[in-house]
Order: sequence, then structure tokens, then C-alpha cells
Amino acid sequence: MSTTSLQATGSRISGLRANALAGLIMLLIEYSLGISVNLYSTLPASDRGKTLFAGPVAAVGNGPVLVTLHALLGTLLLVTGTAAVVRASRLGARPLIALSGTALLATLIAWLSGSAFVGHQKDSASLAMALAAAAAILCYALVIFILSVGRTWSPSNPE
Repeated sequence: MSTTSLQATGSRISGLRANALAGLIMLLIEYSLGISVNLYSTLPASDRGKTLFAGPVAAVGNGPVLVTLHALLGTLLLVTGTAAVVRASRLGARPLIALSGTALLATLIAWLSGSAFVGHQKDSASLAMALAAAAAILCYALVIFILSVGRTWSPSNPE
């Protein structure tokens, strides 16, 4: 492998590590916001019955400040998760692709559960949101761990 290829791989590893750390930190903030929303916020009665994709719009437009921040950060987490999957794919390391993909899927489940919660405010949607966020946190922590153990990841050594 040429020096240029090794530098590109090193840069990709650093990029994925930073992306996973950003996702992890954002999820911890999101988790804290979710707890705060649960304890201290009341959704407007007009949000009841909102559909799955009208829920986030209502949360941002009608919600208390904590709800608005929670919904916006949740949406930004989908972008962060997508970027992590792209970065892992560029490395060609299947375990990292799987973990990043699982983190993105868990984030999407949390986002959809939050959207559903706005419409019907059932405890099961809140629990699904929390558990999915915890799964995404675990995945990002594992990505960071794998990238930190000193093993060189490259397309020629993907596992």
C-alpha cells in the first residue's frame, strides 16, 4: 500500500472516529434533553393526533423550547448517522459498517418513536425512543473502541 493510500486510510479512520464521537456526545445530550422533556414539558393539546411526519413539525413549531431542541437535535443525529455510515463504507471495514448502520437505524427508530409520541403520547413510544438511543450510544462507543485498539483498518484488511 502506498504512502498516499496509508495517509488516506488514516484520514478516513480519524474522520470516522470524530464522527462517532460527535454522534455519541450528541446522543448523550439528546438523551438528557429527552429526560428533561419527560419531566418538565407538556406537549400542546393541539399536537394530539398528529401523523408520523407531522409530529416533528409540530414539535419544532408548537412545542416548548426543550421539545423543539430535542426534535431538532434528533433530526441532526440522522445526518450524523448517515455520515458515519458513509465514512465506514469508505474504509471498507464490515464491522464498522455494521455498527454505524445499526447506530443510524437505532437513531431512525428513536426519531420515528418521538414523532409517534407527539401524536399519541403513549409511554411505549417514549420507552422505544430511550432504548433506541441507548443502542445507538453503544454502537458509537464500540466504533470508537474498535478504531482505538491500534489495528489498521484498510480495504485489504477489512476484518
